[in-house]
Amino acid sequence: MADLVQLWNAPDEPLDCLYLVTHEGGDPLDGIVLPGADRRTIGHTTAELGVRGLEGEVLVTASPSRNFRRIACFGIGKAEEFTVHSLRKLLRRVLEQAGRNREYQIAVALPVVARDVAPDQARAVALGELALADYRFDRFRSRPDEATKVDAVHVVPLAGEDESGLGALVERARRLDALVRLARDFGNRPGNDLTPETFATEVGAMFAGSAVRVTVMGAKELEKDGLRGILAVGRGSVQEPRMLRLEYRAKKPRAALVLVGKGVTFDAGGISLKPAAEMAEMKHDMAGAAAVVAAMRAVAEKLPPLKVVGLLPLVENLPSGSALKPGDIVTMVNGTTVEVDNTDAEGRLLLADAMAYAARFHPEIVVDLATLTGACKVALGSELAGMFANDDPLAQQLERLGHSTGDRVWRLPLLPEYRHLLRSEWADIKNSAGRWGSLPASAAFLARFVPEKARWAHLDIAGVAYVSRSHNGLPPGATGFGVRLLMALLDELAEKP
Repeated sequence: MADLVQLWNAPDEPLDCLYLVTHEGGDPLDGIVLPGADRRTIGHTTAELGVRGLEGEVLVTASPSRNFRRIACFGIGKAEEFTVHSLRKLLRRVLEQAGRNREYQIAVALPVVARDVAPDQARAVALGELALADYRFDRFRSRPDEATKVDAVHVVPLAGEDESGLGALVERARRLDALVRLARDFGNRPGNDLTPETFATEVGAMFAGSAVRVTVMGAKELEKDGLRGILAVGRGSVQEPRMLRLEYRAKKPRAALVLVGKGVTFDAGGISLKPAAEMAEMKHDMAGAAAVVAAMRAVAEKLPPLKVVGLLPLVENLPSGSALKPGDIVTMVNGTTVEVDNTDAEGRLLLADAMAYAARFHPEIVVDLATLTGACKVALGSELAGMFANDDPLAQQLERLGHSTGDRVWRLPLLPEYRHLLRSEWADIKNSAGRWGSLPASAAFLARFVPEKARWAHLDIAGVAYVSRSHNGLPPGATGFGVRLLMALLDELAEKP
């Protein structure tokens, strides 16, 4: 995995395929560096193929070069319409074709430029996609997945490209790849393998000896600190709830940030039981926590000039004689009383307690990630995460970074008009708004628990954290959504004067 993406040099043995990309009216060899003999013979071959660069065009032929067995040319259409999102989808198509054709060693030449990001950023995005080419979750297979995995992707350099600069981009792609894989692996593990206890134990071991200090809060500590929302959700399971506190502080931090990740290691809905169909996929209801763990790994490696705290409430949400019941009233850590209208709206109880608890760290910024509502998936599908924010500059920053990293977000309304949907006859608020307006009402609920003066963004990743079947070239399962976005945010905050 670590050496999947490599800089291309003429190999001793021919590679299975050279993948070329061009726009309408373009030359697929423009801007790339190949040996003179290869350039001439491959140029003649692509000319004979009649490459036009039309969107969706794919032409494959035998290679006249001793360095490649085949040549494949992909068209992208009009250059001015080619975006960084188009680039990601293109590369996933390339990798899908390589797998279908049983091509284990390939070279990829990418002289095309996305119109909406800087060339270096487009190059980094491309390398990041290529680095994940061989991802499969095979942990529980007695035999490895029979699907073809690309063993090596050789990146053909561009004219004028500094080799050391490209090498640095490749190394960054490898590091990012490892973190996305980490989050995906967590999200793909079944509930009998990943429990609140095993999650906490593994994360503690992961950061042992690092600059990130890990504190595991069990039921006694949660009760002592008044985190009764977390305790209430976890009551139905024999697995004791936990909250992980991951803390890092530079000597002179430029910003203070708290990341909160929902960590329901399996969600049956509690007494408000989910339908059996697709319930097995609720193993990924801890995708927000997985993204935060990966981001904190990056913090441990980079040691940025920041104060960063990760808070991960970890529970199972199951029905039992001791489970939380509809109609129960829970007193949260900040004193707010909540009537439980629906036990399957448990995530907001976890996030609310964790965010209110975050006030003790005096954060300037709070970002939470959660597979929170089916309504968000209905609204935005599997293309975008829903974002609510109380601060316009933070929202704009996350939208921009989401666009460039591929973890795209779409801002939704955080308005006081939705608060009335949470009125309760018996408590300060209730945890579910019913059907109409349920998505913005979920954010209105969380807004009550944001630390005073903190700039806050809530990312509902319900539609993007997991795909049931291959989608846009992503393999079925957890996607690792949010890792790239959080890393980009941390990088920008670290660079802030």
